[in-house]
Amino acid sequence: MAFDDHTYLKDNPFFKDGATFDYLKNFEEFANRPAKMGSDPDYAVNAVLRPVAYVSFRLNYLLDGFRPHWYRLVNVAVHAVNAFLVYALVGVLLGHSSRVQKVQRSSVFFIATAAALLFAAHPLATESVTYIIQRFTSLVVLFSLISLWLYFASFHIQERWGGRFLRGGAVVAALLAMQTKEDAVMVPLLALLLDWLVLGTGLRAALLRALPLLLLLPVVPGLVLMTSSAQHGGHDWHAAMNIVNSRDDPLNHWHYIVTELTVMTHYLRQMFWPKGMNLDPEWPLYKSFWERPVLQAVIVLTGMVLAAWKLFQRHRRDARFALGFACVIWFLLTVFVSSGLVPLPDLVAEHRSYLPSIGIMILVACLLDWLRSSGLHRHALRIGVPVFTLLCVAALSWKTCVRNNVWRTRESLWEDTVAKSPGKYRTWGNLGAAYSDAGKNEKAVHCFREALKVEPRFQNGLLNLSNSLLRLNRPKEALDTTMKLIKMDSTATTKPPVAFTLGLSLAGVGRYDEAVAVFRDILHAMPDDPQAHKALGLVYYQTGLPHRALDHYNAAAQVQPNDPQLERLIEAAKVALANKGRPR
Repeated sequence: MAFDDHTYLKDNPFFKDGATFDYLKNFEEFANRPAKMGSDPDYAVNAVLRPVAYVSFRLNYLLDGFRPHWYRLVNVAVHAVNAFLVYALVGVLLGHSSRVQKVQRSSVFFIATAAALLFAAHPLATESVTYIIQRFTSLVVLFSLISLWLYFASFHIQERWGGRFLRGGAVVAALLAMQTKEDAVMVPLLALLLDWLVLGTGLRAALLRALPLLLLLPVVPGLVLMTSSAQHGGHDWHAAMNIVNSRDDPLNHWHYIVTELTVMTHYLRQMFWPKGMNLDPEWPLYKSFWERPVLQAVIVLTGMVLAAWKLFQRHRRDARFALGFACVIWFLLTVFVSSGLVPLPDLVAEHRSYLPSIGIMILVACLLDWLRSSGLHRHALRIGVPVFTLLCVAALSWKTCVRNNVWRTRESLWEDTVAKSPGKYRTWGNLGAAYSDAGKNEKAVHCFREALKVEPRFQNGLLNLSNSLLRLNRPKEALDTTMKLIKMDSTATTKPPVAFTLGLSLAGVGRYDEAVAVFRDILHAMPDDPQAHKALGLVYYQTGLPHRALDHYNAAAQVQPNDPQLERLIEAAKVALANKGRPR
């Protein structure tokens, strides 16, 4: 597991006990619970907006805990089904278009197959598949594609009730998508767009047919507004639009929109030439529409739309060009949700291109088929274009294997990320955490120090540095580092992880009375914390009070009954007690 896999699954205070779904009982209390616990309010936002995804994670957890292979197997299966659904959606669109010039069956098959294979093999999908928590992304695409396929398939069912049944299924699938991730808010608009442009349905008729889906448009904004209102004590659209914006240094919405224009062209470049992929890239924040990179991005995006529109106008009878133009709009609509509509803390994230990339892959497949069936060198192109397409799929597959090799371990992933983004404190911090988990604490200390050079206020970096120093038996340095953190944040000692590290550091330098006071405060707030009981027991044992140590070891064992370390500590305390004799 990596990065947000820990944040939103392993370390999520609501996940393991099923409290993720408590918002159904008391919405307002649940929305504010993380903040009261000193945790990130985004835990509640995620749970409210993405319950379907959390149900799937919960089933994985009940099956095999946090062992990642089953999670990844599900993610791979979802991606494979998504590729098949791309094939099916293209087939139902091109096979039943009412455009005057019918698309030949060979073209329908080629476009559907090429789009599906390019999408399935593309390394840009790695983050959406291999990165466990980004099942949010792959699963929302699954339900979105099911909804669109059912919607368009329903128009070709002869039986009246059969068509209604499929359209009802499309509405249910769209609702599930909207309860998986917010990107699905565009599904009704995509249905309308494809019906109007590709099938050639009149706009009024297309609007009427899409009405059941269009009625779902308020679902996601409504949930966002409800959650924001509960957290901020009143309806405020500005607060709702910034519900997941960086809380320490919030991004200006206009600056975000301007910057995301350059990000969109970055995604396009990666789709056509996937080089330099990066889990956590550095990206400049642009503040003016007139900055050169922004203007270049506008020219590229505008040029793409105009070129697709021009081809559509020139070949208006050909459904392939209608589909190509619609897919350019598909890309812009779906990427706009995360790249403009709502400011997100990270300016760039490869998984955000997963749904938009479907539009580009279908567009490329349409252009390849047009080239394949064009009059010039027709015979050679009929063979050459499919061969070229297969070579592209093979090259993309190889690149995907190489990229997945980087994702093989947390160390290799973050080493790659640090090499590409050395100016981000978060990349150094995550590499340090990976080294720490692997027992490489000297390397971890170096990484945490590098992170703090980039961002001296990085509180988790200070905390993790303290813990690594403790593991290296350097308690004085650990205590000094912890005190820096406490001076920086006067509330730090109220947070159990900081207090726990402070207690260990104090005990390490022989300030046992102060350490005991710290651990007692932790247990006053969390009476069943096994780590605090264990630590306090160790302090008592070191100060010659084995009877008190035994009491706390036993309390910890009630919470963690199969902990072999606790069993050894209990045995040692019993031996010490027998040798000393318990005082009356």
